[in-house]
Amino acid sequence: MGQYFAVFFISILICAAGEWACRRSRTAGTFLCCLSVAFPVILAGARDYSVGTDIATYGNYVFRGACNARRLRAFLRTQSEIDLLYKGLAYAVSRFTNNPHLFYLVTALIICGFTMAGLWYYRRWCSITLGWACFLFLFYGDTLNTMRQCLALAIIFAAFPFFLEKKYLLFAVFNAAAILFHATGLIALTLPVLYLVMKKMPPRWLQFFLIIACMGVILFYSPLLRIVLNMNLLPAKFARYMAKGVAVALNPTILRLPFLIPVILYYDRFCGFEDITGDGVLAGSAQVTDPEPAAEDPETGGKGTFWEDRSGTQVLGMFVVIMLLLEICTVQLRSVRPALYRISYYFGYYRFIAYSRLVRILRRDNRAIVALALLVYLAALWYYQNVIQGNNEIYPYVYAPDWFHRIIYVMPAE
Repeated sequence: MGQYFAVFFISILICAAGEWACRRSRTAGTFLCCLSVAFPVILAGARDYSVGTDIATYGNYVFRGACNARRLRAFLRTQSEIDLLYKGLAYAVSRFTNNPHLFYLVTALIICGFTMAGLWYYRRWCSITLGWACFLFLFYGDTLNTMRQCLALAIIFAAFPFFLEKKYLLFAVFNAAAILFHATGLIALTLPVLYLVMKKMPPRWLQFFLIIACMGVILFYSPLLRIVLNMNLLPAKFARYMAKGVAVALNPTILRLPFLIPVILYYDRFCGFEDITGDGVLAGSAQVTDPEPAAEDPETGGKGTFWEDRSGTQVLGMFVVIMLLLEICTVQLRSVRPALYRISYYFGYYRFIAYSRLVRILRRDNRAIVALALLVYLAALWYYQNVIQGNNEIYPYVYAPDWFHRIIYVMPAE
Protein backbone atom coordinates (compact mmCIF):
# COMPACT_ATOMS: atom_id res chain seq x y z
CA MET A 1 0.00 0.00 0.00
CA GLY A 2 2.88 2.33 0.77
CA GLN A 3 4.13 2.25 -2.81
CA TYR A 4 0.75 3.28 -4.20
CA PHE A 5 0.14 6.07 -1.71
CA ALA A 6 3.68 7.45 -2.08
CA VAL A 7 3.38 7.61 -5.87
CA PHE A 8 -0.13 9.09 -5.67
CA PHE A 9 1.04 11.74 -3.18
CA ILE A 10 4.03 12.79 -5.32
CA SER A 11 1.96 12.82 -8.51
CA ILE A 12 -0.82 14.91 -6.94
CA LEU A 13 1.67 17.43 -5.52
CA ILE A 14 3.34 17.89 -8.91
CA CYS A 15 -0.07 18.23 -10.57
CA ALA A 16 -1.05 20.87 -8.00
CA ALA A 17 2.16 22.76 -8.73
CA GLY A 18 1.34 22.55 -12.42
CA GLU A 19 -2.17 23.88 -11.92
CA TRP A 20 -0.78 26.77 -9.85
CA ALA A 21 1.93 27.47 -12.45
CA CYS A 22 -0.74 27.79 -15.16
CA ARG A 23 -1.67 31.15 -13.68
CA ARG A 24 1.73 32.53 -14.70
CA SER A 25 2.94 30.30 -17.52
CA ARG A 26 0.88 27.80 -19.45
CA THR A 27 4.06 26.14 -20.70
CA ALA A 28 5.36 25.49 -17.18
CA GLY A 29 1.96 24.32 -16.01
CA THR A 30 1.62 21.92 -18.92
CA PHE A 31 5.09 20.49 -18.28
CA LEU A 32 4.40 19.85 -14.60
CA CYS A 33 1.02 18.26 -15.28
CA CYS A 34 2.69 15.96 -17.82
CA LEU A 35 5.44 15.18 -15.31
CA SER A 36 2.82 14.14 -12.74
CA VAL A 37 1.69 11.45 -15.18
CA ALA A 38 5.15 9.86 -15.28
CA PHE A 39 5.11 8.48 -11.73
CA PRO A 40 2.00 6.25 -11.94
CA VAL A 41 3.11 5.20 -15.43
CA ILE A 42 6.46 3.98 -14.11
CA LEU A 43 4.71 2.25 -11.21
CA ALA A 44 2.59 0.35 -13.74
CA GLY A 45 5.57 -0.62 -15.87
CA ALA A 46 7.69 -1.76 -12.94
CA ARG A 47 5.07 -4.07 -11.47
CA ASP A 48 5.45 -7.81 -11.25
CA TYR A 49 3.30 -10.06 -13.43
CA SER A 50 1.27 -11.00 -10.35
CA VAL A 51 -0.17 -7.46 -10.04
CA GLY A 52 -3.41 -7.27 -12.01
CA THR A 53 -5.58 -10.21 -13.02
CA ASP A 54 -5.59 -9.58 -16.76
CA ILE A 55 -1.81 -9.77 -17.09
CA ALA A 56 -2.10 -13.53 -16.70
CA THR A 57 -5.45 -13.66 -18.54
CA TYR A 58 -4.29 -12.09 -21.81
CA GLY A 59 -1.56 -9.47 -21.29
CA ASN A 60 1.55 -11.63 -21.32
CA TYR A 61 0.45 -14.15 -23.92
CA VAL A 62 -0.68 -11.45 -26.37
CA PHE A 63 2.66 -9.68 -26.11
CA ARG A 64 4.64 -12.91 -26.41
CA GLY A 65 2.62 -13.76 -29.51
CA ALA A 66 3.48 -10.32 -30.92
CA CYS A 67 7.18 -10.88 -30.24
CA ASN A 68 7.09 -14.16 -32.15
CA ALA A 69 5.08 -12.76 -35.06
CA ARG A 70 6.90 -11.77 -38.25
CA ARG A 71 4.05 -9.96 -40.01
CA LEU A 72 1.43 -7.63 -38.54
CA ARG A 73 -1.39 -8.84 -40.79
CA ALA A 74 -0.86 -12.46 -39.81
CA PHE A 75 -0.67 -11.57 -36.12
CA LEU A 76 -3.92 -9.58 -36.24
CA ARG A 77 -5.69 -12.68 -37.56
CA THR A 78 -4.69 -14.67 -34.47
CA GLN A 79 -6.32 -14.55 -31.02
CA SER A 80 -9.70 -13.44 -32.36
CA GLU A 81 -11.03 -12.80 -28.85
CA ILE A 82 -8.57 -9.90 -28.45
CA ASP A 83 -9.41 -6.50 -29.97
CA LEU A 84 -7.48 -5.42 -33.06
CA LEU A 85 -5.90 -2.20 -31.85
CA TYR A 86 -4.68 -3.80 -28.63
CA LYS A 87 -2.89 -6.45 -30.69
CA GLY A 88 -1.57 -3.70 -32.95
CA LEU A 89 -0.15 -1.86 -29.95
CA ALA A 90 1.48 -5.05 -28.68
CA TYR A 91 3.01 -5.67 -32.09
CA ALA A 92 4.36 -2.12 -32.34
CA VAL A 93 6.04 -2.32 -28.92
CA SER A 94 7.41 -5.78 -29.68
CA ARG A 95 9.40 -4.33 -32.61
CA PHE A 96 11.58 -2.50 -30.05
CA THR A 97 11.78 -4.88 -27.11
CA ASN A 98 10.72 -8.34 -26.03
CA ASN A 99 10.11 -7.26 -22.45
CA PRO A 100 6.42 -7.13 -21.42
CA HIS A 101 7.19 -4.47 -18.80
CA LEU A 102 7.71 -1.86 -21.52
CA PHE A 103 4.41 -2.88 -23.08
CA TYR A 104 2.63 -2.30 -19.76
CA LEU A 105 4.44 1.00 -19.36
CA VAL A 106 3.28 2.17 -22.79
CA THR A 107 -0.26 1.01 -22.02
CA ALA A 108 -0.25 3.01 -18.77
CA LEU A 109 1.19 6.03 -20.57
CA ILE A 110 -1.70 6.04 -23.04
CA ILE A 111 -4.32 5.62 -20.30
CA CYS A 112 -2.89 8.18 -17.91
CA GLY A 113 -1.92 10.59 -20.68
CA PHE A 114 -5.35 10.67 -22.28
CA THR A 115 -6.99 11.02 -18.86
CA MET A 116 -4.82 14.01 -18.03
CA ALA A 117 -5.55 15.49 -21.46
CA GLY A 118 -9.26 15.27 -20.74
CA LEU A 119 -8.86 16.89 -17.33
CA TRP A 120 -6.72 19.62 -18.87
CA TYR A 121 -9.59 20.60 -21.16
CA TYR A 122 -11.99 20.92 -18.23
CA ARG A 123 -9.54 22.99 -16.15
CA ARG A 124 -11.70 26.09 -16.61
CA TRP A 125 -14.60 24.31 -14.94
CA CYS A 126 -13.03 22.14 -12.25
CA SER A 127 -9.74 21.46 -10.48
CA ILE A 128 -7.20 19.43 -12.44
CA THR A 129 -5.47 18.39 -9.21
CA LEU A 130 -8.54 16.99 -7.49
CA GLY A 131 -9.71 15.40 -10.73
CA TRP A 132 -6.33 13.68 -11.08
CA ALA A 133 -6.51 12.55 -7.45
CA CYS A 134 -9.94 11.04 -8.16
CA PHE A 135 -8.52 9.14 -11.13
CA LEU A 136 -5.60 7.75 -9.13
CA PHE A 137 -7.68 6.57 -6.19
CA LEU A 138 -10.82 5.50 -8.04
CA PHE A 139 -9.61 4.07 -11.36
CA TYR A 140 -5.85 3.59 -11.38
CA GLY A 141 -6.20 0.13 -9.84
CA ASP A 142 -8.50 -0.86 -12.70
CA THR A 143 -5.92 0.28 -15.25
CA LEU A 144 -3.52 -2.35 -13.88
CA ASN A 145 -6.11 -5.02 -14.53
CA THR A 146 -8.69 -4.23 -17.24
CA MET A 147 -6.10 -2.72 -19.58
CA ARG A 148 -8.01 -2.96 -22.86
CA GLN A 149 -11.17 -1.38 -21.49
CA CYS A 150 -9.25 1.34 -19.68
CA LEU A 151 -7.50 2.24 -22.93
CA ALA A 152 -10.93 2.73 -24.48
CA LEU A 153 -12.17 4.64 -21.43
CA ALA A 154 -9.32 7.13 -21.39
CA ILE A 155 -9.49 7.79 -25.13
CA ILE A 156 -13.26 8.35 -24.99
CA PHE A 157 -12.87 10.70 -22.00
CA ALA A 158 -10.28 12.78 -23.86
CA ALA A 159 -12.26 12.68 -27.13
CA PHE A 160 -15.55 14.09 -25.84
CA PRO A 161 -14.17 17.67 -25.76
CA PHE A 162 -13.80 17.41 -29.56
CA PHE A 163 -17.56 16.94 -29.71
CA LEU A 164 -18.10 19.94 -27.43
CA GLU A 165 -15.87 22.05 -29.70
CA LYS A 166 -17.74 20.74 -32.78
CA LYS A 167 -14.69 18.95 -34.15
CA TYR A 168 -16.76 15.96 -35.13
CA LEU A 169 -14.22 14.26 -37.39
CA LEU A 170 -11.61 14.09 -34.63
CA PHE A 171 -14.28 12.91 -32.22
CA ALA A 172 -15.24 10.10 -34.59
CA VAL A 173 -11.62 9.05 -35.21
CA PHE A 174 -10.78 8.79 -31.52
CA ASN A 175 -13.99 6.95 -30.75
CA ALA A 176 -13.27 4.47 -33.52
CA ALA A 177 -9.84 3.88 -31.97
CA ALA A 178 -11.43 3.33 -28.56
CA ILE A 179 -13.86 0.77 -30.00
CA LEU A 180 -10.94 -1.07 -31.64
CA PHE A 181 -9.26 -1.27 -28.23
CA HIS A 182 -12.40 -2.67 -26.57
CA ALA A 183 -15.82 -3.32 -28.09
CA THR A 184 -17.63 -1.81 -25.09
CA GLY A 185 -16.42 1.54 -26.39
CA LEU A 186 -19.62 1.50 -28.45
CA ILE A 187 -21.34 2.74 -25.28
CA ALA A 188 -19.61 6.08 -25.83
CA LEU A 189 -21.76 6.69 -28.89
CA THR A 190 -24.65 7.35 -26.52
CA LEU A 191 -22.85 10.28 -24.87
CA PRO A 192 -23.28 12.86 -27.66
CA VAL A 193 -26.87 11.70 -28.13
CA LEU A 194 -27.60 12.31 -24.45
CA TYR A 195 -25.91 15.69 -24.60
CA LEU A 196 -27.97 16.81 -27.58
CA VAL A 197 -31.22 15.52 -26.06
CA MET A 198 -30.51 17.47 -22.90
CA LYS A 199 -30.35 20.70 -24.89
CA LYS A 200 -33.95 20.09 -26.02
CA MET A 201 -35.56 18.32 -23.07
CA PRO A 202 -36.13 19.71 -19.54
CA PRO A 203 -33.23 18.23 -17.52
CA ARG A 204 -35.18 17.03 -14.51
CA TRP A 205 -37.66 15.12 -16.68
CA LEU A 206 -34.78 13.62 -18.63
CA GLN A 207 -33.02 12.50 -15.45
CA PHE A 208 -36.21 10.93 -14.15
CA PHE A 209 -36.82 9.14 -17.45
CA LEU A 210 -33.24 7.81 -17.68
CA ILE A 211 -33.25 6.51 -14.12
CA ILE A 212 -36.56 4.70 -14.61
CA ALA A 213 -35.42 3.30 -17.98
CA CYS A 214 -32.07 2.08 -16.65
CA MET A 215 -33.56 0.47 -13.56
CA GLY A 216 -36.22 -1.20 -15.72
CA VAL A 217 -33.60 -2.68 -18.05
CA ILE A 218 -31.54 -3.89 -15.09
CA LEU A 219 -34.47 -5.45 -13.25
CA PHE A 220 -35.73 -7.24 -16.36
CA TYR A 221 -32.33 -7.87 -17.91
CA SER A 222 -32.42 -11.67 -17.92
CA PRO A 223 -36.02 -12.06 -19.21
CA LEU A 224 -35.34 -9.60 -22.02
CA LEU A 225 -32.11 -11.37 -22.96
CA ARG A 226 -33.91 -14.72 -22.97
CA ILE A 227 -36.56 -13.35 -25.38
CA VAL A 228 -33.88 -11.93 -27.69
CA LEU A 229 -31.99 -15.23 -27.68
CA ASN A 230 -35.16 -17.18 -28.42
CA MET A 231 -35.78 -14.92 -31.40
CA ASN A 232 -32.22 -15.71 -32.63
CA LEU A 233 -31.34 -12.02 -32.65
CA LEU A 234 -28.10 -12.68 -30.74
CA PRO A 235 -25.55 -15.53 -30.91
CA ALA A 236 -26.04 -18.35 -28.42
CA LYS A 237 -22.81 -17.43 -26.61
CA PHE A 238 -24.64 -14.49 -25.01
CA ALA A 239 -26.55 -17.00 -22.89
CA ARG A 240 -23.62 -16.99 -20.46
CA TYR A 241 -24.67 -13.48 -19.41
CA MET A 242 -27.98 -14.75 -18.07
CA ALA A 243 -28.57 -14.31 -14.36
CA LYS A 244 -30.91 -15.92 -11.89
CA GLY A 245 -33.18 -13.61 -9.99
CA VAL A 246 -32.84 -9.88 -9.38
CA ALA A 247 -30.78 -8.09 -6.77
CA VAL A 248 -29.58 -4.59 -5.97
CA ALA A 249 -25.89 -3.82 -5.47
CA LEU A 250 -26.24 -1.82 -2.27
CA ASN A 251 -22.56 -1.70 -1.36
CA PRO A 252 -21.23 0.20 -4.43
CA THR A 253 -24.28 2.45 -4.31
CA ILE A 254 -23.68 3.47 -0.70
CA LEU A 255 -19.99 4.12 -1.38
CA ARG A 256 -20.90 6.72 -4.01
CA LEU A 257 -23.43 8.66 -1.94
CA PRO A 258 -21.11 10.87 0.19
CA PHE A 259 -20.26 13.12 -2.76
CA LEU A 260 -23.24 12.41 -4.98
CA ILE A 261 -25.68 13.88 -2.46
CA PRO A 262 -23.91 17.30 -2.26
CA VAL A 263 -23.85 17.50 -6.06
CA ILE A 264 -27.62 16.97 -6.13
CA LEU A 265 -28.18 19.44 -3.27
CA TYR A 266 -26.11 22.12 -5.04
CA TYR A 267 -27.50 21.21 -8.46
CA ASP A 268 -28.29 24.76 -9.65
CA ARG A 269 -24.91 26.08 -8.55
CA PHE A 270 -23.12 23.01 -9.92
CA CYS A 271 -24.65 23.50 -13.37
CA GLY A 272 -24.18 27.27 -13.34
CA PHE A 273 -27.77 28.44 -12.93
CA GLU A 274 -26.92 30.11 -9.63
CA ASP A 275 -24.08 32.42 -8.56
CA ILE A 276 -21.40 31.14 -6.20
CA THR A 277 -22.18 32.74 -2.87
CA GLY A 278 -19.43 34.86 -1.40
CA ASP A 279 -17.20 34.99 -4.49
CA GLY A 280 -19.22 36.94 -7.00
CA VAL A 281 -18.27 34.40 -9.68
CA LEU A 282 -20.80 32.57 -11.77
CA ALA A 283 -20.59 28.83 -11.27
CA GLY A 284 -21.10 28.26 -14.95
CA SER A 285 -18.64 30.85 -16.14
CA ALA A 286 -15.24 30.11 -17.58
CA GLN A 287 -12.80 30.52 -14.72
CA VAL A 288 -9.64 31.16 -16.68
CA THR A 289 -6.45 29.97 -15.04
CA ASP A 290 -4.14 30.82 -17.95
CA PRO A 291 -2.28 34.12 -18.04
CA GLU A 292 -3.58 34.88 -21.56
CA PRO A 293 -7.15 36.09 -22.13
CA ALA A 294 -9.65 33.45 -23.13
CA ALA A 295 -10.30 35.18 -26.44
CA GLU A 296 -6.65 34.70 -27.43
CA ASP A 297 -6.26 31.18 -26.09
CA PRO A 298 -5.16 29.02 -29.04
CA GLU A 299 -6.03 25.85 -27.15
CA THR A 300 -9.73 26.67 -26.99
CA GLY A 301 -9.81 28.53 -30.25
CA GLY A 302 -10.61 32.00 -28.96
CA LYS A 303 -14.04 33.56 -29.26
CA GLY A 304 -17.02 31.42 -30.00
CA THR A 305 -15.64 28.30 -28.34
CA PHE A 306 -17.57 26.09 -25.98
CA TRP A 307 -16.36 27.91 -22.85
CA GLU A 308 -17.57 31.26 -24.15
CA ASP A 309 -21.17 30.03 -24.20
CA ARG A 310 -22.62 29.97 -20.71
CA SER A 311 -25.63 27.93 -21.80
CA GLY A 312 -23.21 25.30 -23.08
CA THR A 313 -21.45 25.01 -19.73
CA GLN A 314 -24.82 24.73 -18.03
CA VAL A 315 -25.72 21.79 -20.26
CA LEU A 316 -22.31 20.30 -19.42
CA GLY A 317 -23.18 20.51 -15.73
CA MET A 318 -26.48 18.73 -16.32
CA PHE A 319 -24.68 16.18 -18.49
CA VAL A 320 -22.17 15.37 -15.72
CA VAL A 321 -24.97 14.91 -13.20
CA ILE A 322 -26.69 12.55 -15.65
CA MET A 323 -23.44 10.57 -15.90
CA LEU A 324 -23.34 10.19 -12.10
CA LEU A 325 -26.94 8.99 -12.01
CA LEU A 326 -26.39 6.57 -14.89
CA GLU A 327 -23.38 5.16 -13.11
CA ILE A 328 -25.50 4.52 -10.02
CA CYS A 329 -28.00 2.71 -12.23
CA THR A 330 -25.52 0.66 -14.25
CA VAL A 331 -23.46 -0.26 -11.21
CA GLN A 332 -26.43 -2.43 -10.25
CA LEU A 333 -25.42 -4.76 -13.08
CA ARG A 334 -22.89 -6.14 -10.63
CA SER A 335 -25.75 -8.03 -9.03
CA VAL A 336 -26.71 -9.46 -12.42
CA ARG A 337 -23.24 -10.54 -13.46
CA PRO A 338 -19.91 -9.16 -12.13
CA ALA A 339 -18.39 -8.65 -15.59
CA LEU A 340 -21.28 -6.37 -16.61
CA TYR A 341 -20.34 -4.03 -13.77
CA ARG A 342 -17.64 -2.60 -16.04
CA ILE A 343 -20.25 -0.92 -18.21
CA SER A 344 -20.60 1.64 -15.43
CA TYR A 345 -16.97 2.70 -15.99
CA TYR A 346 -17.95 4.78 -19.01
CA PHE A 347 -20.20 6.92 -16.83
CA GLY A 348 -18.07 6.69 -13.68
CA TYR A 349 -15.15 8.44 -15.37
CA TYR A 350 -17.11 11.68 -14.98
CA ARG A 351 -16.84 11.38 -11.21
CA PHE A 352 -13.42 13.02 -11.63
CA ILE A 353 -15.03 16.15 -13.00
CA ALA A 354 -18.01 16.14 -10.65
CA TYR A 355 -16.08 15.74 -7.40
CA SER A 356 -13.46 18.34 -8.31
CA ARG A 357 -16.18 20.68 -9.60
CA LEU A 358 -18.03 20.39 -6.29
CA VAL A 359 -15.10 21.89 -4.41
CA ARG A 360 -14.83 24.84 -6.80
CA ILE A 361 -18.47 25.93 -6.48
CA LEU A 362 -18.31 26.27 -2.69
CA ARG A 363 -17.43 29.39 -0.73
CA ARG A 364 -13.69 29.98 -0.56
CA ASP A 365 -13.55 29.44 3.19
CA ASN A 366 -15.11 25.98 2.76
CA ARG A 367 -13.08 24.71 -0.18
CA ALA A 368 -10.00 23.58 1.75
CA ILE A 369 -12.10 21.59 4.22
CA VAL A 370 -14.12 19.87 1.50
CA ALA A 371 -10.98 19.18 -0.58
CA LEU A 372 -9.35 17.55 2.45
CA ALA A 373 -12.52 15.54 3.13
CA LEU A 374 -12.49 14.40 -0.51
CA LEU A 375 -8.89 13.20 -0.28
CA VAL A 376 -9.61 11.33 2.96
CA TYR A 377 -12.68 9.76 1.36
CA LEU A 378 -10.68 8.70 -1.70
CA ALA A 379 -7.89 7.17 0.38
CA ALA A 380 -10.34 5.28 2.61
CA LEU A 381 -12.28 4.05 -0.42
CA TRP A 382 -9.09 2.85 -2.12
CA TYR A 383 -8.06 0.95 1.03
CA TYR A 384 -11.48 -0.66 1.36
CA GLN A 385 -11.78 -1.71 -2.26
CA ASN A 386 -8.23 -2.84 -2.95
CA VAL A 387 -6.88 -4.02 0.42
CA ILE A 388 -9.99 -5.35 2.16
CA GLN A 389 -12.01 -6.47 -0.87
CA GLY A 390 -9.02 -7.34 -3.04
CA ASN A 391 -10.32 -5.68 -6.21
CA ASN A 392 -8.25 -6.25 -9.36
CA GLU A 393 -5.64 -8.22 -7.37
CA ILE A 394 -3.24 -5.26 -7.26
CA TYR A 395 -2.46 -5.46 -3.54
CA PRO A 396 0.15 -6.03 -2.31
CA TYR A 397 2.26 -4.28 -4.90
CA VAL A 398 5.16 -6.45 -6.05
CA TYR A 399 8.11 -4.76 -7.72
CA ALA A 400 9.92 -6.45 -10.60
CA PRO A 401 13.59 -5.66 -9.80
CA ASP A 402 14.91 -6.31 -13.30
CA TRP A 403 12.21 -4.46 -15.22
CA PHE A 404 14.41 -1.55 -16.34
CA HIS A 405 17.43 -3.58 -17.39
CA ARG A 406 15.24 -5.84 -19.46
CA ILE A 407 13.39 -2.90 -20.99
CA ILE A 408 16.54 -1.50 -22.61
CA TYR A 409 17.19 -4.84 -24.32
CA VAL A 410 16.27 -4.28 -27.96
CA MET A 411 15.40 -7.21 -30.18
CA PRO A 412 18.03 -7.86 -32.82
CA ALA A 413 17.03 -7.20 -36.39
CA GLU A 414 16.00 -10.23 -38.40
